[in-house]
Amino acid sequence: MTGSANLRPLTLAELLDQAVRLYRKNFLTFVGIIAIVQVPLTAIALLVSLFTNGEAVARLAGGAPVDPSSIFTPTYFLGQLATIFLGILSLVLVSGVATAALTRAVADNYLGESVNILDAYKKIGGTWLKLVLALVLAVIFLLLLFIWFIVPCVGWLTGLGMITFFSAVITPLIAPVLVLENQSASGVIRRAWDLARRRFWWVVGFVFILFLFSQLIVTGPTTLATLVLQFLFGNPVLADNPATAFTLQTIIQSIVSLVFSLIYIPFRLTNMTLMYFDLRVRTEGFDLALLAGAAAGNEGGASQAVSQAPQAQGGGLVTMTEMGYFALLSIGAGVLWFVFVFVFAGIGAAIGLASAGF
Repeated sequence: MTGSANLRPLTLAELLDQAVRLYRKNFLTFVGIIAIVQVPLTAIALLVSLFTNGEAVARLAGGAPVDPSSIFTPTYFLGQLATIFLGILSLVLVSGVATAALTRAVADNYLGESVNILDAYKKIGGTWLKLVLALVLAVIFLLLLFIWFIVPCVGWLTGLGMITFFSAVITPLIAPVLVLENQSASGVIRRAWDLARRRFWWVVGFVFILFLFSQLIVTGPTTLATLVLQFLFGNPVLADNPATAFTLQTIIQSIVSLVFSLIYIPFRLTNMTLMYFDLRVRTEGFDLALLAGAAAGNEGGASQAVSQAPQAQGGGLVTMTEMGYFALLSIGAGVLWFVFVFVFAGIGAAIGLASAGF
């Protein structure tokens, strides 16, 4: 159980370092687990978009009269149904099957048990189905938080913080908690909350750093690619061929988005899985339980020990102190949202001025 040496309380910098090392060492495996389902889905979505939207875009870009009957055709509605179906398929295959397999691979490799792509998929069994159900429950819970958000005064003050914490922390923790502990779909949200609340602000800081990474790895390059495409497709040759311009731009944007997503998604899940282990080490003595199990010669290895390690009992659902945390988080999230809207509005204005020749 060579990976047990890594199981000790880590500082934020150490945790990031461990995640980067693990990700770099298993780069092809981790990316391959996601790519095996993400690439075909992206290709199908691209074909659907080109087939159903290309003609309408060409008409609008070419200055043709806007006639609803020429835009909302049977092909258009077929494309909308196909998009919905692909969204459901992505939930099942990417957020369910692939995420469960990647979580298993990250955890096993971190604990010293080398796992390849096929092994990771074989080891998840039926947990992917429970993961899909848990994510559906998470969406329902998030809708309830939006209802709370519109409650005067207390909802306005704490709702945005609750939504931010739930979507940025609790939802990403669902996969490690459910897959590694074999939790039920109904109990995994409470379990993830009980883990995260123990180090509330540390977890918020860690996730915020991952958010900055996402802006650097995904949003930044994608925005830059959009800016470059605006210049490239503004030339007279492509401007006179809107259908060709739409096709090329859609293909390039899809490829850029796919590449950077394949890089970031495994990186993020690696960090969240290692954060899960660190929370259990600090608050539940998981490292000691793992060593004790190894010393006793328990069968099943580290993977079995994860689900068998003792878990601390959770307290009340939300304390008054935590409501104060959510209020502070609401203020911070609101300021951050305003800054990003302002920045992207400025970028959009710059792109529009550049396209207009200013």
